[in-house]
Amino acid sequence: DPEQKARVVEGGQLQTGYITMNVEIPPFDKKEVRQAVNMAINKDRIVQIINGRAVPANQPLPPSMPGYDKEFVGYAYEAGFPDGFETKLFVMNTDPNPRIAQAIQQDLSQIGIKASIQSLAQANVIAAGGEKDQAPMIWSGGMAWIADFPDPSNFYGPILGCAGAVQGGWNWSWYCNADLDKMAADADSMTDPAKVADRNRLWSEIYGKI
Repeated sequence: DPEQKARVVEGGQLQTGYITMNVEIPPFDKKEVRQAVNMAINKDRIVQIINGRAVPANQPLPPSMPGYDKEFVGYAYEAGFPDGFETKLFVMNTDPNPRIAQAIQQDLSQIGIKASIQSLAQANVIAAGGEKDQAPMIWSGGMAWIADFPDPSNFYGPILGCAGAVQGGWNWSWYCNADLDKMAADADSMTDPAKVADRNRLWSEIYGKI
């Protein structure tokens, strides 16, 4: 409605939608498999499904978050994993998430990965993610991590750090890297306002390594 256009405000959220790959469930314990999945998924098509109300992510942090690295280049979209396998992709059963899961399913089929979609209530998907052996892959849409406060530490601890890789936790990939945990603790302990730039650079390095 042209008359209402002036009343519409557009802006970004401190939120990232992502796919978790459970590193405790083969073959996602192999970095090369996780890289192949990353490259196989057409993020631009996912953005189209939600009518352009997002930008393709190339790192865990959203663009408006301190510590976001504008120069970082993520994985390019390409298919090429030679040996396929069967797996399960969990998704919340409210629109548009099942449609996004179907798009991901189609992308993965192009590299020989047959992913059966498990479309469940939000609580059931969250419960599966919080168990080490339940959910090989999860599309986080509708449950994606939204910052509690605008600081890069809030994305690391719950969904990527070792403390979140516990039963009932939100680190559904069950990824745990003690070296990065130490770097994160060092970054989080930098409280001097004069060192904000150094703190953000350290967080950028952490997320780049992830």
